[in-house]
Amino acid sequence: MIRAANSPLSGALALMVAMVAAVFIFFSTVFGISAAMAAKDSSREMKFKDFPFDVTRGDRLIVQAVRGHVRLVTTAQGKPGVVRARKVLTDATKPGAQVRFDELSFSVRREGSVVMIEEKGPNGRQDWIDWSRIGQPEIFFEIESPSTTAEIHMHSGTVNASGWKDQLAISLQDGKLVSTDGEGALRVTMLRGELKIEKQKGAIEIESHSGKIAISNSEGGARIHSFTGESSVTNHKGDMNIRSKIGAVNIAKMVGQLTFDNGRGRFEGTGIEGGVRGVNDDGSVNLQLAGEADVSIETQEGAVSVKPPSGAGVLLKLSNEDGAIVAPESLKASKGSGANSIVVRMDGVPKGVIVLRSKRGTVRVR
Repeated sequence: MIRAANSPLSGALALMVAMVAAVFIFFSTVFGISAAMAAKDSSREMKFKDFPFDVTRGDRLIVQAVRGHVRLVTTAQGKPGVVRARKVLTDATKPGAQVRFDELSFSVRREGSVVMIEEKGPNGRQDWIDWSRIGQPEIFFEIESPSTTAEIHMHSGTVNASGWKDQLAISLQDGKLVSTDGEGALRVTMLRGELKIEKQKGAIEIESHSGKIAISNSEGGARIHSFTGESSVTNHKGDMNIRSKIGAVNIAKMVGQLTFDNGRGRFEGTGIEGGVRGVNDDGSVNLQLAGEADVSIETQEGAVSVKPPSGAGVLLKLSNEDGAIVAPESLKASKGSGANSIVVRMDGVPKGVIVLRSKRGTVRVR
């Protein structure tokens, strides 16, 4: 067997490889630490000095910001308001973010009966657009004020209002709204995001494209218009008007008149106590009534199912041009005026009426 001898050249090569590896490890470690430090240093925060302002009930409070967060805190009438603010930059590597952070400030001014709290920084339309992107600096407002008519306008971020006892209007492109224990009319316009309203006493009006809406323990009239979002209402007292295109609606326990316009989505309700008026395209409607039946629904392609209270002698008027009619088999139905319609009263004390009309979708009374 022939063995290769250890030449000086092979030893030098091994030494060179070891040195390159050591250098690689050294620079990887250094640059790794530098990258971590750079990432840490890329975030910045600065707190502004508290800014007091005078406000009385009857004034109009307007808050405007691009990216940020607003917390509205109620104080007693007669007390001055105060703005506590800070600005935050989470990623200084974003184009223009450092400069915008340095320029970002806010102002508080009065114009007659209007108190304006607004972000200052962008110089033109394009700069406003660039500022609205993720990673750009944000401003955090905590506003203590006696309740008065208020508006909050923001591109993206969060709004939190607690115990506000007057009218409140909020417009938000993308973000989250939480409102609790409010009184007075609440109007919300949201493109997408999450909306949570609890214990509201007063009218509620919501316009949303793809927001997730949750309303609970509310009192007063409510109007919800949603395109693709999900809407849930729990324990509501007051008339309600809901229009949904392709989203989902779920109502659990309400007292008041329910009016709806459902497109292609799923519309469900339980514990409905009050009159019901609705139209449905090719979505599905499923309702369980808790009080005297007073229902009139028209549907095109979609199925509609209604369950009256147990033991109620409800008069049923069901018709379908080219679809099925389903009623309890125990009932003796009489033909209606159409080719595919029936009129029948359920067993029980004669009370209430359910009218379901359909083009092709199945109508059902359970």
